Amino acid sequence: MNSKQTLLFAEKVAELVRDIPDNLLEILLTSWEKGETITKYNVERITGISGDVLLRLVSLVANPDIDDDTLYGMFAVGMGTKSIHEKNKNNLEIVWTGPRNISAGIRNTKPVIEEMLKSAKVDETVTIVDYMITSNAESIVDELKSCLNDGVKVDMILDNNSKNRMHLKKCFAEKSLTRPRILIRKEKESNFYKVHAKIIIIGNREMLLTSANLTELGTEVNFEMGLLVRGPIVNDMVLLLTKMINDKYFEDVD
Repeated sequence: MNSKQTLLFAEKVAELVRDIPDNLLEILLTSWEKGETITKYNVERITGISGDVLLRLVSLVANPDIDDDTLYGMFAVGMGTKSIHEKNKNNLEIVWTGPRNISAGIRNTKPVIEEMLKSAKVDETVTIVDYMITSNAESIVDELKSCLNDGVKVDMILDNNSKNRMHLKKCFAEKSLTRPRILIRKEKESNFYKVHAKIIIIGNREMLLTSANLTELGTEVNFEMGLLVRGPIVNDMVLLLTKMINDKYFEDVD
């Protein structure tokens, strides 16, 4: 088998590794590591692989120009590459607010936000960017208070308007409650400059990008759409917001 043929063969292995479930790949690799000879006659029994994937695997195993050690090496490298790819992949989920009588297997905004806040750990920061927050989004405000009571740091970046200031006083009125860090846009930036993004971030692992404000209307009544994102791209958002804070686009509110 020349170098071009070997490369084509390796590409077929990589495609097959992508399509075989990880648990069955582990069985295949472990069998080779134990010294078992994998043939076209026993590969189905050993691995439990079936269908089109089995036919493709049999054609590779039965190739007389590739020995077991080389084939094992190709599959092992493919498995390692697949694991790295999965680790660095961003997972997306649609989240919405809408008519209660419509069910499309998509989760609603309010319970998703509640679940995110419940998952926050003491060593993580909950970061909220929003145009508007109101005290009538009671369950979400309660979860924010629980985060604060549990020692979770909460940073809130909000638009600079009188309604936000009024509702923040209502949301975190208790004197015994640790307050979140609240930042607002600077007036001097521009009369047309608004904090209009709606983002909720837990640590650097999970974020919700949504059209919904943290209000009763936004989380329960309006038609709103968003994406729940998990993966390394979340840290990119954290770094962006951190830079904006460090560059004084926002100012702290006492």
